[in-house]
Amino acid sequence: MTVNGPIPVTVVTGYLGAGKTTLINHVLSNPGGRRVAVIVNDMGEINVDADRIARETDEEGIVDLSNGCICCRLRGDLLEEARRLAERRTFDYLLVESSGISEPIPVAQVFTEGTDDSDVDPTTLFRLDTMVTVLDTYGFWKEFDAGERLPEGAQPDADRPLSEVLVEGIEFCDVLLLNKSDMVPEDVLEEIDAVVETLQPRAKRLRTSYCEVDPDVVLDTGRFDFERAKRSPGWKRHLRGGEDGHDHDAGRTAAEMHGVSSFVVRFDRPFHPERLAAWLEDWDSAIVRAKGVCYVANREEVIGVSQAGPSVRAGPIGEWRPDDDRRTRLVFIGRDMNEERIREELEACLVDGDDPEGTAATADPFPL
Repeated sequence: MTVNGPIPVTVVTGYLGAGKTTLINHVLSNPGGRRVAVIVNDMGEINVDADRIARETDEEGIVDLSNGCICCRLRGDLLEEARRLAERRTFDYLLVESSGISEPIPVAQVFTEGTDDSDVDPTTLFRLDTMVTVLDTYGFWKEFDAGERLPEGAQPDADRPLSEVLVEGIEFCDVLLLNKSDMVPEDVLEEIDAVVETLQPRAKRLRTSYCEVDPDVVLDTGRFDFERAKRSPGWKRHLRGGEDGHDHDAGRTAAEMHGVSSFVVRFDRPFHPERLAAWLEDWDSAIVRAKGVCYVANREEVIGVSQAGPSVRAGPIGEWRPDDDRRTRLVFIGRDMNEERIREELEACLVDGDDPEGTAATADPFPL
C-alpha cells in the first residue's frame, strides 16, 4: 500500500494508569481497515506498556521511546522516529502514546511546528488529526475531593502535581474519555462531567470503562485545530466573556445544577505581595481551577497564577510594558464556591491607604 499525502496522527495523553495503553490495544485490535503504527513513550526503565503492545498485537511499526518524556528532552527523538517510520514503513495512521506526565501542547507542537533539535518539517509528513485525553475519572474524583485518599499508584510528582496533569490534559484535547466511570457513583460522575465541560467545552466527551470506544471516535476525526484548541480552555473563554465574568450560554444551566460555577475578578488596584502570597497558600478546596495574571505592587513583572486543585503556582511571566493596562484578571472555576467571600478575601489583599505601594513587604514571595 502506498501512503499519499501527510499521515494522520492521533496523540493519546493521560496520567499513569488512566488507560492509555488499554485504548491503544483496543484500537489495534479493530483498526477499521487501517494499518496503524504506534510510538510509545514511558518514564520507566523497562517500558512494560510497549512490551505488552508488541506481545499482544505482534505488529510492525511499534517504536519504544523509554527513559524520558516526549514533551521535553525526547521531543526531537519523537520527531526523528516518526520521520523514520514514515520513510521506511507503509502505514495509514500513526498513534502516539505519551507518558503519564507529558504536557499535551509541546507534544502537539512536535507535529505542527517541529523541534529545535531537528530540521524536519513535520507538516510535510504528518497531519495532527486528534488529541485524545484519557481521564482517570476515579483519580480525578479523589484528587479534587479534599481529604480523600488518592488511588494506589497515583502519587503526585514534585514537578508535575497530579491535579495539574489532570487539568492540563482536560484543557487541551479534542476527545476526552472519562475512563473508569464505572468506579464512580452516578451523582459524583454527573458532577465531574459538569466540571469537565466547564474546563473544556469544545471536546467530545464519552464515559468509558476499559476505554471501550469505537476506533472512529479517536481516529480520522479531523477535530484538531491548534489555534482553536489553545483558545478553548474554559478559563480563557470566561476571560473573553462579559464584564461580569459569567458565561451565559445554554450549557451553564446543567453545570449550575451540580454546583459548578465560574467567575472572573478584575482589580485595577495592585495586590500587596505578601498578602496575596498568603492567600494563595491557603487553598480553598471548592476551587478546581484558577488562572490569570496579577498586578502586584512594586513589581515590574507580570505575576502569573495557575492553580489546579491543591497545586498552586505563581511567579513572573514577563514584564508590564509602558502602554499595558496594569490590572489583575483571574478566572475561578469550581464547585459550590462562595464567590462573595473569595472576592472579599482578594480585596483584602490589595494595597491600602496606609501602604499605597506595598512597600511594607519585607520579603519577595514571587522571586524571579
